[in-house]
Amino acid sequence: MRGWLRYAVAVVVVAASLASGAAAHAAPDPHVPSPGAPGVGDPLYPTLGNGGYDVRHYDIGFDFDPSTQDFTARTVLRATAVHALSTFDLDFDGHTVDAVTVDGRAAAWSRSGREMTVTPADPVGYRHPFTTVVTYHGNVHDKLVGLSGWVYPSDGGFATAVQASRAEGVYPCNDHPSDKATFTFRLTAPEGWTAAANGVRTGQSTVDGRTTSTFSMRYPMATELTGMSVTRSTVVTGTGPHGIRLRSYVPAGTESVYGPIVNESGGQIAWLESQLGARYPFDTYGLQIVRSGYGDALENQTLSLFGPGWFTRPTYRTRWCTS
Repeated sequence: MRGWLRYAVAVVVVAASLASGAAAHAAPDPHVPSPGAPGVGDPLYPTLGNGGYDVRHYDIGFDFDPSTQDFTARTVLRATAVHALSTFDLDFDGHTVDAVTVDGRAAAWSRSGREMTVTPADPVGYRHPFTTVVTYHGNVHDKLVGLSGWVYPSDGGFATAVQASRAEGVYPCNDHPSDKATFTFRLTAPEGWTAAANGVRTGQSTVDGRTTSTFSMRYPMATELTGMSVTRSTVVTGTGPHGIRLRSYVPAGTESVYGPIVNESGGQIAWLESQLGARYPFDTYGLQIVRSGYGDALENQTLSLFGPGWFTRPTYRTRWCTS
């Protein structure tokens, strides 16, 4: 009998110990505000991206002056809190922050290296949709902590090549491919310059000799696929399979050279669709060919970026026109 009692007591003690241990390691209450993590927990690159929220949409306003290479910018992030947030981080490298608001109220912020920590006036609630606005200014040649995603064509404009984690040097974001979002771009430049970005151009207006072009990327996109540019370019348009809008940007004055090349895209898309048994997943496609100053190629979503050297040999043309 005593042996049985000792056994029963031991079982109770072990069970109580396990229960208390489980309680000690229980998941935090998502309703209790806590800081968002400074990384998404990527097993290879744990500091990339940020935790605590999911970005749904970016609205990027970017006003560029080619004569000085200066810009003023405003990025709006619409996100949803994964847990209640006392603070949260954005990835942002370089440039000068002018103001930050969260849900229309001024927010405190601090910067350390490539991280910007935002403290809203009130904590963001669990699963609450919230809007963060960051206004900032800088120069496309500003020194960055990390690698630069800016491209400097010889015409004096700019383009972006931000894979795999360099979007943070262009605009504040959650710079990890696991957090895709839709995008709106509003690029402003003086007369004689052409703005381009991912997606479909949805508007254009000119005030005092400066034109703002608006582009909409309505399909979720990783930040690393962001393609923005202001260059001296000509737009070459066409129609691809099942109504895909084709628009490519070639250096001004080179239409006779690059026009026939970019016009091959529709046929190449049709060939790929027939080989893969699947339709091209977006409603537009095109190439951005920049003048000397960029020697690589990059598959930005719906707007692949190329330096001029990729089209000096016929084999390159066949391989790279649709990345």
